[in-house]
Amino acid sequence: MPTASRALLLLIPVLTMVACASTGDGGAPPEDRPAPTTAPPSAPPTPSLDPSSPPAPAASASRARPPLSATEPPTMRPPVAKPSPPSDLRQNDLVSGTVTRGGTGPCYGLVAEDGTEYALHGPDAGELRTGSFVTLRIAAARARISCGPGLPMSIVSR
Repeated sequence: MPTASRALLLLIPVLTMVACASTGDGGAPPEDRPAPTTAPPSAPPTPSLDPSSPPAPAASASRARPPLSATEPPTMRPPVAKPSPPSDLRQNDLVSGTVTRGGTGPCYGLVAEDGTEYALHGPDAGELRTGSFVTLRIAAARARISCGPGLPMSIVSR
């Protein structure tokens, strides 16, 4: 017997066992096999794998998925009254910052927290140490005295 015929005869029983094992019924006769389960009625039908059958029409996206919520989201209405001003407003005449030119006065230099440089004049301010952080009450310069670079202001109180 030719070699190809012998190989085919040995392959037939192996293919039969593989086919029976892949069905999961162990080669049981059709009457002993369990009935196939059906998909729930709400599930869409599975497309047929038979190439001779026409393809099923595609369901529209609106029918395939329900909306996330049937409730409409709330919309914001315009405010009835104007909002109140913030309660933590800082007074305009206060400035906090680091002393850049200190001493016993009357001229000082200060760089505020916002980066503004001030040339301060304060004959009664006392000693301000260079590098110290201070909060001062200031006003527009009263005297025309040049205290160096920066916005000229007068120290009202410490």
